[in-house]
Amino acid sequence: MNDISVPAAVCARRHIYRHRIAFSECDPAQIVFFANYFTWFDTASREFFVSCGIPSWHDTERERGIIGTPVLDAQAKFLNSATYGEDIEIETTVEQWNNKTFVMRHVARRGETILAEGREVRIFAIRDPQDKRRIKSIPIPEDIRNACVQCRAGCATGICEVTGTPAG
Repeated sequence: MNDISVPAAVCARRHIYRHRIAFSECDPAQIVFFANYFTWFDTASREFFVSCGIPSWHDTERERGIIGTPVLDAQAKFLNSATYGEDIEIETTVEQWNNKTFVMRHVARRGETILAEGREVRIFAIRDPQDKRRIKSIPIPEDIRNACVQCRAGCATGICEVTGTPAG
């Protein structure tokens, strides 16, 4: 099995990306054109890594050869409409870490109203040494995975029950 198990007391770090919907992001009915959610999910993905302290993909390519986290599969479920001028939030987590793939979950909200839910399967990639026009997946770097996992056990007390360090 390729899954990397994480103790039950450790859960995924979450990040909130905030966005004001522009008129140009709406269709003639003045509701958000569905494809924009995928753009926002992609932006939220990169912002998630920034919040974890991961350098820009330009820097990781220069230092480690990692060009980014391309998408292998993307899905969305649209639950409520939104229009221009509204402020939304996209909550992003990594719900599963595997050897070479990981699954990101996105929830777009306007206040308490869920607008859309998305799921992406991604990889970490380098340029293929045999053909620089192509990419190649690599095992998920342990240090990056560790930076993106946050202990939340014991949040009520502020101390992680697993590591004894400040939680959350």
